Amino acid sequence: MRGMLWRTKVALLNLIFVFLLVFAVRANAQVVIAQISDTHLGEAHSPHAFDNLRRAVDMVNARHPDAVIVSGDIGENYDQWLLARGILKWLHAPVYYAPGNHDVHTNDVARYREVFGPDYYRFQVKGVTFVVIDSQLLGNFDNFDARSPQPLPVATQAEGEKMLAWLGEQPGSRTADNRRRHWWSVGRGREPQRFQDDDNDDRRGGIVIGIQHIPAARGDNMPPDPKPYWVINEPYRSRELNLLHRLGVRHMLVGHWHVGNIFERDGITWHVAPSTSRLLPWSSPLGFAMHTISPNGDVKTEFVSINAEP
Repeated sequence: MRGMLWRTKVALLNLIFVFLLVFAVRANAQVVIAQISDTHLGEAHSPHAFDNLRRAVDMVNARHPDAVIVSGDIGENYDQWLLARGILKWLHAPVYYAPGNHDVHTNDVARYREVFGPDYYRFQVKGVTFVVIDSQLLGNFDNFDARSPQPLPVATQAEGEKMLAWLGEQPGSRTADNRRRHWWSVGRGREPQRFQDDDNDDRRGGIVIGIQHIPAARGDNMPPDPKPYWVINEPYRSRELNLLHRLGVRHMLVGHWHVGNIFERDGITWHVAPSTSRLLPWSSPLGFAMHTISPNGDVKTEFVSINAEP
């Protein structure tokens, strides 16, 4: 009897040791994220977009990331969205989408949600929290040539206010209440739901990385075009930055400029991924970004050229 009790205790201690070892390794593990952006399937100026995206998927798989982010401007219409998803399903890692201004305009966010689910949400990878934001609810980007920020329709403005309120309620934010929430989609085309008191999902504090398509700041002379089309403008810019700071966000993964770029503004480092589809006058080579997130929350970014045709 004593021998059986002793073996049980030893087995239990071994189990506890393995659990603590796994927890320690996970807590100190680096997180590797691939970011694919501005794929623009179906755009007339991007005739090689399909082949370029296929090449990018193969190259990302060879690097074995923990997750892949697709940060907007996926395709020019519904059929191209489905085509892009058909290519991206070959990625070996989980894929998370953020909408771009070619995906969501001032009056059609519901269409995007029917295909991709929520346009703003949060997820975790190996203990790191990522917050996806729909930058198109923070400005009107429908008119490329506009010389001043254009107003949002009333309905879209209300959607933007709802998203900002959600962002302010996230765990870790100083504006949030003390309840713990879980945010996910329960079905395509349905409103994301909130669930409370999930003891298996501790997201209080820790590393928080932001994701959206359009940056909320400009780099040094980038982009050189001064039009408001390229960034989030006031009054939404200051409101979003305030909420990001309250969440402790120090790094944002963005797209939209078609150029690989890293710069610091407003206490945040902005990591701009290149496009896989089309070069602009100031663009870097076509490609994607690889982000390595250290246990202390630092982000190291590498830009990978896909050596594709423009």
